[in-house]
Amino acid sequence: MRDMWTIEDARRLRQRDGARRARLHALIARPLSRPLERVLSIAASLFGGRVYRPFLRRAARRMNAQQLTAFLGYEPDAHDVICSAYFKAGTNWVMHICYQIAHLGEGRFDHIQDVVAWPDAAEPRYWRSVADHDAAAAATGRRVIKAHLSADLVPLESPAKFIAVTRDPVDCAASGYHFFAKLYFGALTPTPDAWLEFFGSDETIAGPWHHFTATWWAERHRENVLFLCFEDMKAQPVEAIRRIAKFLDVPLTDEQVVRIADVTSFDAMKQMNAKFYPVRQTIWSTTGGKIIRKGTVGDGAGMFSNAATERFRERMAKGLRYADCKLPYYDMQDTAGKDSA
Repeated sequence: MRDMWTIEDARRLRQRDGARRARLHALIARPLSRPLERVLSIAASLFGGRVYRPFLRRAARRMNAQQLTAFLGYEPDAHDVICSAYFKAGTNWVMHICYQIAHLGEGRFDHIQDVVAWPDAAEPRYWRSVADHDAAAAATGRRVIKAHLSADLVPLESPAKFIAVTRDPVDCAASGYHFFAKLYFGALTPTPDAWLEFFGSDETIAGPWHHFTATWWAERHRENVLFLCFEDMKAQPVEAIRRIAKFLDVPLTDEQVVRIADVTSFDAMKQMNAKFYPVRQTIWSTTGGKIIRKGTVGDGAGMFSNAATERFRERMAKGLRYADCKLPYYDMQDTAGKDSA
């Protein structure tokens, strides 16, 4: 039987840990930040981006610690909607769309962690318990669960619905870099190219993009799987809402579709940034981060060096080829920059 805790328990834990890390940030991290940044910058100029590798590995080990046990002791039921988007592939957007569909466009919450479970989070107890079926019940009976898991790490044989979202991995890397610089690393933030190099490795946060994408692509014909690309959703957001609602067997009126499109738009979600932003993760975490930052296609254009980007893209393409994944990856790249141009 999976452990269960209350929403109040989750709120208290977030407040306690956030306050403790804020105190340690003021006492330790803030005074050391500038000297440490200078030391790391000098070391990187001498020895390259590998000087950041220990910090990146430590972050990935922590963030990935629950991957293998995320659904241990819990079998999803027919009410569950598992939104498994790759890291920074529009997770909060698709999760919010699903939540609003479940509530017919009338979903309300103080913080997303109060109403959505995330069993593979670094600390699942910051979120609603996956075993809690009663909290924030939706009129449709649908319950949204967040994940960053590849298809081989979720119980696909269950009666739950699974929505997988992928995105151009360079854009994922760019979004993840800005997000983790504030949320996790602070003074330990690597150079963009050092981050991209690690992001393309098998050790990376949430696992390699090519593995996530290939495993879900292989399962896309299952009746309980909907495979989406962020770029397609951005191009036709209303159509994406209708497609997701149909997949979830939730009939929506035109008025409800418009309301959901409005409340899940980039501008609306940007105004709710605080309702999606997580608690401090380390003593190096800084304030002012944005989980809803740009939300564009082509976010990674020009952020990394051409050489680093080329190596990264070839590594991702090679991973897809090895898995015999026929996703039109290069078509996805062709859209880069169009939304932000």
